[in-house]
Amino acid sequence: MKRVLDPLRQKGYIFKRFEPFSPSLVGSRKKIEIFHGLDMQNRYLLLFSVKRKSRILVKDVEEWFELKRRVESYFGYPILINLALIDAPLCSKALRKLESEGWKVISV
Repeated sequence: MKRVLDPLRQKGYIFKRFEPFSPSLVGSRKKIEIFHGLDMQNRYLLLFSVKRKSRILVKDVEEWFELKRRVESYFGYPILINLALIDAPLCSKALRKLESEGWKVISV
């Protein structure tokens, strides 16, 4: 958990509540860590933490968007803040797609 929270604190993100969320609850078998939380302004937050050696492509990012929709339907409310904590090479097109959808990308 400290591996995830330290980069977020350095970027200025502070949470009232922050807890892990299992992708299997929404029927996904992805090897990704998901965290759900509430920031100090009472906005819901979703964090995808990815650590791998292979490059993250646009295909992966589109799967993340689908996974986010499933998590929103699971909780029943929209998630306003979307973060991606990435410890992997990231394709420039994938980065542009994430940023165009309003995601904040934090590279470790």
